[in-house]
Amino acid sequence: MAHTTTPSMTYTKTPLVDVTCQITFPPNLKISAAPPVGFQEKVRDAFPMFSLTQDKSAYNFMSTDQRWQLVLGKGALTLVARNYDGWRNFSAYMKKTMMALEQEYPPQILLRVGLRFRNIIRKSALGVTDKEWNQLLQTKWTGDLAWAGTAGELKATHSEVLMGLNGGKDLVCVRHGLVPIAQPVQEMGYLIDHDFFVDGQFSLKQVPDMLNGYHQAAQRFFKLWVTDTLHQAMKPRT
Repeated sequence: MAHTTTPSMTYTKTPLVDVTCQITFPPNLKISAAPPVGFQEKVRDAFPMFSLTQDKSAYNFMSTDQRWQLVLGKGALTLVARNYDGWRNFSAYMKKTMMALEQEYPPQILLRVGLRFRNIIRKSALGVTDKEWNQLLQTKWTGDLAWAGTAGELKATHSEVLMGLNGGKDLVCVRHGLVPIAQPVQEMGYLIDHDFFVDGQFSLKQVPDMLNGYHQAAQRFFKLWVTDTLHQAMKPRT
C-alpha cells in the first residue's frame, strides 16, 4: 500500500476508545487441538492473564491492567489496545505477538490484514458541553447534525461508507454517528470509526509496512473530521 509520511499527532485528551489489529489465515487445527503452551510462554510477560473466550473457540490473553488484549483463534490473531498510548508502543506489541505466532504456528499465507481505530467524541470529557456538534465536527461529513435547530433533538444517527484507498485493493469502512454513553455521565457522543483492511494473500513480513500505511491513513482521515475548536479542546501534541 503506497502512502506518504505525515507528522504524528496525538492528543492529551484523546477520543480513541480502542485500536484493533487483526490478521487472518487459513484455519490451523493445531491451535484448537491443544492448549497453546508455547505461545503463552512467548507472550506471558506482556499478557500474563489467560482464559478461554466466552464461546470457548479461542484463547484470550490479557495484560494485568486489562489495557491490552490478545486473542488467538485457529484462523486469526487479534490485538486490542485500550487507553492507546501511541503507535510506537502498539507496533512493538504487534511485532511481539506476530513473532510468537510465526514461531509456534507459522502461517503459510495471511488472508486478511486489518487495523481499526474507534473514536468517541464526548463533550463532557473535553469541556465543550456548551458547543453544538457542528462547531466541533466538519459539517460536510455529519449530515443531519448540520440542520439548524435539530442539535438538541437528534437521539441517534448512523452512517457507513466503504471506500478504496490509493486506487488499490486496500479498503476503509467508515462508520460514524451519534451514540448514547452512560458512563461516567449520561450523554450523547459522536462515534468516528475507521476500519482499514485488505483481502488477498500476504506474508507476515509484509504486515508491518501495511499497518504503518493504515496508521498514516487513519491520521489523515481523522483530521478531515475535526474543526479547530475540537482540535484545541483535545489538547494537541506532536
